[in-house]
Amino acid sequence: MSDLLSIGVSGLLAYRKALDTAGHNIANVNTPGYSRQRVELGSRIGGPQGDGYIGAGVSSNTVKRLADALVTTRLQGDASAYSRTETFAGLASRVDGWLSDADSGLTKPLQSFYTALSGLSSNPSSSASRQTLLSAGQTLAGRYNDIQSQFDGMETEINQRLSQTADEVTRYAQQVADLNERIVLAKGQAGGQPPNDLLDQRDSLIKEIASRIGITTTDQDDGGINVFTGSGQALVLGRQASALTVGDDAYGSGRKELFFSGGQNITAQTSGGVIGGLLDFRRELLDPVKSDLGRMAAGLAEAMNEQHAQGMDATGQMGGKFFADIGGSVYAARANTGNATVGVALSDAGALTGDDYALSYTGSSWQLTRARDGASVALTGTGTSADPLRAEGLSLSVSGTPAAGDRYLLKPTASAASQLRMAITDTSRVAAASPIRGSAALANTGSATVGELSVADASNSSLRSGVTIQFTGANSYSINGSGSITWAAGDSIEVNGWSLKLSGTPASGDSFTVGANSAGSNDNGNARALAKLSTLGVLNGGSSTLSDAQGAMVGRAGAQAQQASLQLDAQASVRAQTEAEQASLSGVNLDEEAADLIRYQQAYQAAARVIAVANEVFQSLLDAARN
Repeated sequence: MSDLLSIGVSGLLAYRKALDTAGHNIANVNTPGYSRQRVELGSRIGGPQGDGYIGAGVSSNTVKRLADALVTTRLQGDASAYSRTETFAGLASRVDGWLSDADSGLTKPLQSFYTALSGLSSNPSSSASRQTLLSAGQTLAGRYNDIQSQFDGMETEINQRLSQTADEVTRYAQQVADLNERIVLAKGQAGGQPPNDLLDQRDSLIKEIASRIGITTTDQDDGGINVFTGSGQALVLGRQASALTVGDDAYGSGRKELFFSGGQNITAQTSGGVIGGLLDFRRELLDPVKSDLGRMAAGLAEAMNEQHAQGMDATGQMGGKFFADIGGSVYAARANTGNATVGVALSDAGALTGDDYALSYTGSSWQLTRARDGASVALTGTGTSADPLRAEGLSLSVSGTPAAGDRYLLKPTASAASQLRMAITDTSRVAAASPIRGSAALANTGSATVGELSVADASNSSLRSGVTIQFTGANSYSINGSGSITWAAGDSIEVNGWSLKLSGTPASGDSFTVGANSAGSNDNGNARALAKLSTLGVLNGGSSTLSDAQGAMVGRAGAQAQQASLQLDAQASVRAQTEAEQASLSGVNLDEEAADLIRYQQAYQAAARVIAVANEVFQSLLDAARN
């Protein structure tokens, strides 16, 4: 009866493994990443006994890990997509909050500035009105500076998070490579049986990598696994791991970029995970709103300064700059061999696009391309101070000697808002008055009166010189008694840098004079022009007011924040569904395991009884032999 004994022993061994495995499952019910295991039993092939085959018992073929490779791959993809969207949505929400909030956005200070301009036009000689305008200008400039500071701080935060996350990816990749080595060795030592717990650990690590950067994986025949970035770079090849690093861009602009082992820049090709979310946010939202903010600051300064310069202050001097000049930023490539430096002036805010540019020297000429898409941009000029290079609202001056292949990164508006400053602080320097005034002779017999008198060229040296306009007929006039100039209703009379439009119809012999205004007058000619700033098209080729641009910027941030939030909800739902699917297959169910314990215990006891029966039968045989 030794066959019965061996059958009983096989049952004891098999169900002992089953009990151990069920206990192992129960012990790891709360272990993250653990996959339920199950002993796969199979009958032993018996031998012929003349009248048939008699079975040889049971064997435990393997301990199977209940996991689906396809579900695992989907989980990795879901982790990557969710982390990317979560990162983007969190940062976008902060930007939206800064720009749309009444206490931190531009709406209130911009409206207060417009109100102060209107107040100045109503009471131009009032020191209080002038001080209100200066205070409103300072507050508005300060708000631009504050928002720019927030954006710059966010840029620094992204740099730090990129560096931290790249280090984490490198560390996890090395751990996966180490596990590959252990898994291959363990599988070989166990005759090809899978080391389930090591496989769970490796899958968990790969999921951690996927949550930080988009990846793909391929299995090796020996049990190892290869991990690649979304753009194809090998993070893990068997037992070898590669590093992700973060370093400065080619221009040393302060922006960090992602590099693969060997120095390959993979920033533009990287997607997915926390790193993808950071890079996408920087490219799709942070850079555009920084440029929009800078364009608005440049447009405000340009429009205000141009009109302020056409007025006269309380001391009788022509108005100077109200806001300080704003310029662009230039970064020379570290590989440049020439000694040329490039300066960027914002010559026409209405023509600014908000793009960054790459300026390169071919050895004989300069070429300009957009940084975002590499599209060529037409340049005029030679680059000298007398004839600067010009393109899309920029004026580029070059000093020194460039070498062929030298490159420069131009960021015209990315930090322009930080440069917005008041150029005047003295109330007497506010140019509310027009430097010229016109009047009609009392003896005029026509109905014409001085209508709109404006300064066209404040730099004209004869701007404030006295001029007499004498109509020699209903449709012609002379200037200071000379010439005969044809005139029709609605025509402008332009002399010495000013422009005059008459209201009504002049008669032959009617005269009008234009001359210098007096200092300290109650004139509000320039203040009225300044008050029109709120409705003046200063951006996008003159089609957008500052309020239009501000609304568009807030709308862009709000729309992207909302879209990211909706995407996050969708990704969370998809991830939850996949996790539920995995849990139904791989998760430990305590009720089921408890039932298995009872079932395997009973089978174990029954196998022990088989052994006992075998022993009793054998003893009976021995007793019979003795007798």
